[in-house]
Amino acid sequence: MVEIDKKIPVHIGLFGHIDSGKTAVAAVLSEYISTAGIDAHPQSKERGITIDLGFTSFILDEYLVTLVDGPGHADLIKISASSVEIIDCALLVIDITKGPQIQTGEHLIMIESLNIKDIVVVLNKIDLFKGELEGEIKKIRRFFGSTSYGPNVPIFPVSAKQQIGFENLKQGILDKIRSLDIRRDYEGGVIIPIDHHFSIKGRGAVITGTILKGKLNLNQEINVIPVNTSGKVKTIQIFHQNVSEAKAGDRVGVNIKGIDIKKIYRGCYATNDKEAFDFCDLIDIQVKQNKLFKAKTQFGTQIHVTIGMFTATGYIFPYVEKNGKKIQLDNSHEFGTYNAFLWLNEKVFINKEKTTMLLSRLDLPPTTLRILGAAELIKVSKEPPKLYKFKIKRGYVQNPKHSQGIICSGLAQSYEGAKKLVGRSLESPFTKILDTFGTKGSVIVGIETEDQTANKGDPVELKELRSFTLKSKKDLNL
Repeated sequence: MVEIDKKIPVHIGLFGHIDSGKTAVAAVLSEYISTAGIDAHPQSKERGITIDLGFTSFILDEYLVTLVDGPGHADLIKISASSVEIIDCALLVIDITKGPQIQTGEHLIMIESLNIKDIVVVLNKIDLFKGELEGEIKKIRRFFGSTSYGPNVPIFPVSAKQQIGFENLKQGILDKIRSLDIRRDYEGGVIIPIDHHFSIKGRGAVITGTILKGKLNLNQEINVIPVNTSGKVKTIQIFHQNVSEAKAGDRVGVNIKGIDIKKIYRGCYATNDKEAFDFCDLIDIQVKQNKLFKAKTQFGTQIHVTIGMFTATGYIFPYVEKNGKKIQLDNSHEFGTYNAFLWLNEKVFINKEKTTMLLSRLDLPPTTLRILGAAELIKVSKEPPKLYKFKIKRGYVQNPKHSQGIICSGLAQSYEGAKKLVGRSLESPFTKILDTFGTKGSVIVGIETEDQTANKGDPVELKELRSFTLKSKKDLNL
């Protein structure tokens, strides 16, 4: 029997449009099926599609390769997104008879946004393809030439149905794995994002997951957060083989005595180091927006946020920082990178060492790109922050040719109000408010150059920066 725990663990995510044949490809490659294996969910069997994460593995020389198979269906993309935290590279399956489809692109942007830098492309269903294979591969290469992965991605044509092309695919996967710079952190506390949980009669509670950090030992005390249930490790398995110890990179099933399995959900963490997490609902982030995302992101837009294996809803409040002041951005669409406050509808645990999160707009129709981009945590906010926004006052040119200068009305309603505005900057082509004029709130304004002219009735705009404390979306009435 192969000693699985002696092999080097590598995790490959399986992505692709629904019906591209991801799960069929996994079935041909796989030698070991976990409890949460190929389409193990009852509805997967009933509906004939993958609806949950599946885990299988096979041996490639010194490596134990775990395939993480997520749904290709548009409605289930957040489940696929939850797998990205634990994978080292990606296998993108394309139906060669249809070429890249909507979720092909969406999955590609998702893994690209979350810093998965290495992919292998599988062209499935070559047994049904009637065209010229090399010509189709050139088309696929052109498609990838428009992405950060470039046109020279490794591409392998296969037929999962007839099991053709899989020796070449395995060699390609092995070559890719050997080119990866995979570093595991075995020090400090153990951290396991939980992907499945269940009870076994006579044994009790079992959680499954991939160890992100540290080592797990028999009889170790483990907490499950944020649900605050804890217990002692009774047994550890790696793909059905009992082991006495597991470490970062291993996919494990853990029987834990004393935990309340009914409290647990995907997105919980098993750990002995609660201090490795922040528990929060208001955070300051830097957003890297996907250039293909077309929907407008406004101040207070509702979004979905995938943090580890958990997806929460919340509201995003973009801002730009000038002279130490955080100024509200009403529309961040023209920015590739910007800062924002993110106010979630519930408190979540964020792993302090893995702070990349996926931002999506799952309220948009699946026929449009819904991946807004990715974000990095700047800091956790303990109190609602102070922001600034511009209040625009609008006046008009009353007399453009007065001997004292250009006279403007409407910016103030009284002499005292006008006096307070002297020296304030105006929007182009005007410069600033030079002085008061009369007793009814009129002012004298400057113009940028002498050769410019102002006409009676021209608008004059004064932007005033006002501070406010950020409130929840409900309180803002946006």
